[in-house]
Amino acid sequence: MFWHLRKNWHFRHQRGAQEVSLAETVKGLQALLLDDVAAVLSDTLRQVFSRPVGLSELRRLDIAFFQEGREQRVWRARASLQDGAVGLFGLIIARSMGTSHDVTQRDFGHLQHLSELQPRYCVRPYVQATAPVADGLAAYTVQWCESHKELVFEVRRDGGTFLINNPKAHRHFSPASSRGVWRRIAEVLCWYPGLRGINVQAGDFIGRVEPDGQVDLKLTTGRQMASDTSPETHVAAMLQGMITASGYLSDGRRPFDRGMSYETFLLRMRGVLERRFGDRTATMARQQWELFRAGVFARQEDWLKEDCVLGTFDRWRTDSSADAAWRETKQRWLAYAGAVRAGRLPPSWWFPAAEIPALLERLGQRIS
Repeated sequence: MFWHLRKNWHFRHQRGAQEVSLAETVKGLQALLLDDVAAVLSDTLRQVFSRPVGLSELRRLDIAFFQEGREQRVWRARASLQDGAVGLFGLIIARSMGTSHDVTQRDFGHLQHLSELQPRYCVRPYVQATAPVADGLAAYTVQWCESHKELVFEVRRDGGTFLINNPKAHRHFSPASSRGVWRRIAEVLCWYPGLRGINVQAGDFIGRVEPDGQVDLKLTTGRQMASDTSPETHVAAMLQGMITASGYLSDGRRPFDRGMSYETFLLRMRGVLERRFGDRTATMARQQWELFRAGVFARQEDWLKEDCVLGTFDRWRTDSSADAAWRETKQRWLAYAGAVRAGRLPPSWWFPAAEIPALLERLGQRIS
């Protein structure tokens, strides 16, 4: 077993006083994988290679420190067998006891549930375990999708676009291509109506660009699940997770002002950019202002409204006719609009429910 450690640039938060050190984490994971019966490792290898794998068949196991998150550390494991076969899996471990530990425990169970609902759009969890470090840190092994990379929504380009976050070769999407990503995200979320608290901006989705230009997406986490999976509640939750660059210019209670003054725009955009871009912030904010003046931010928000509805249609089109899929889509979105009007659900700050009937009429004509 070989460990590969390196300083990781993903983590930007202050480390907590109760956090387990990286060295102690390594010791805990090694003890977990090489306990008396190596049950976690054996069960994981069985699922990676789709057959029982004896430990005598394992020639080498390389474990690389891949990424740090607010609550978890992520490791990439590469198992090489004596016959030349190679398999990959991920190791996820909590950063500390308390919230981090609890989140990691729940994450595994939620991923199991999501995988049972629709395995295509989430990574497959393998084995849940407790690493013998601190008072027992939650950990689990999981499917590793080597060709998929982190999907990030980048606010500094073209009023906000997606990119595939590959340190060796970032792939930036155009505004039009980013529409396809939003629509696919909406479709994926429609397969998992109980899923809550998704961070679309960074980290919760990984993506791979297919030869035809489509993006294959997978969820990597399921931190929160709700028991209420009614159509109107699901639509409300989906809208809470969606955001374009305009969202950074809003107060989070009402849509951003499409007639915002130059001074107000620069103040808000500089606040968004400054932490990451330092001395370049002022220049970048002025570039974004030109895009704002040209209507790019407003256009993207209008596109996102359409894409949320069209993604819903795509999900139901998978197993029904176009007419039936559109009827289901309309029923769900009108149910949400009705629930907002009746005060049963809070309104979306960026997608007024009053706009939904007219949008459905417009899109219905396009689909038919």
